[in-house]
Amino acid sequence: MRIAQVATVCTPVRRDGAGSVETIVWLLTQELVRQGHEVTVFAAAGSETAGELVATLPGPYGQAGSPIDWQLCEWINLCRAVEQSDRFDVLHCHAYLWGLPLQRLARAPMVHTLHVLPGDDMAQLWRMVPGACVTAISRYQWSAFPDLCPAAVIHHGVDPAQFTFRPQSEDYLLYLGRFTADKGPLVAVAAARALGIRLLLAGPPSPYFREQVAPLVDGRSVEYVGFVTGAERDRLLGGAQALLYPVQYPEPFGLVLAEAMMCGTPVVALHLGAVPELVDEGITGYSAASMDEFIRQVPRSFELDRSRIRRQAEARFTAERMVRQYVQVYRRLLEQWRD
Repeated sequence: MRIAQVATVCTPVRRDGAGSVETIVWLLTQELVRQGHEVTVFAAAGSETAGELVATLPGPYGQAGSPIDWQLCEWINLCRAVEQSDRFDVLHCHAYLWGLPLQRLARAPMVHTLHVLPGDDMAQLWRMVPGACVTAISRYQWSAFPDLCPAAVIHHGVDPAQFTFRPQSEDYLLYLGRFTADKGPLVAVAAARALGIRLLLAGPPSPYFREQVAPLVDGRSVEYVGFVTGAERDRLLGGAQALLYPVQYPEPFGLVLAEAMMCGTPVVALHLGAVPELVDEGITGYSAASMDEFIRQVPRSFELDRSRIRRQAEARFTAERMVRQYVQVYRRLLEQWRD
């Protein structure tokens, strides 16, 4: 098939980029090409892809001459893809469902994937385009809107080759992610201190980090290792006794959970959002309903079989499985379009 992947343009599409959506698009494209499909990626200049790149903007939001208005940047990218839609069998749009109003102008069928929790406006937008092919990244994602039924629920995947199985851990817990109140880094610090276990914090610095988290970093019990990618990210994930995922607000997915599991590292998470779908209790980790329970589950996770965690991750969270499911959606939609 000839497939267009319409990325978001917050950052370039890259393997080790800073944007989670752009990283998923990179992986989707790599695996689609490996499976023999022709793929074109619509994204910001500087993107790297195994397929064809159409650089719709000179850079991400406000960079290299791109507009500062991020919504305008996304619309420019989307419109360029729709302009060229007669080149493709299907367009897969990842930009906040904003491709829905353009669907009737497209000359090929469109698949739409939202990568955040939908609000009322997103739900209303979908209702305005009945029959649209919208996929979900978890069962939880659209559960607040039972009248809207996704065409498929497709969990994100990762490339197992990027994550090294580590049968033995080192002597630290790991928090890996953005530093915001919703992600719960202060909870991770409190849990590690209560257990007397060293905690490594990894992620890009932010105002919240500088104001709330940095004062707790002492270089001994709590260490900040910065923003990590590639081999360093793999090493940190694989060496951890457990990954702490103390989210304070429900999320539609948690990609870092799958990444840790692929290294054989157990995860301990708060029981919110998609966590119950992703964590196999007593196999790949534990979830908790309270802070006290969260602390109790951490040492329990150390007893889990790391080789079994890796096998379970390979069964559930590979890029090959993710792409196979998307291709099924593409083919089904294309058949309907032709009919």
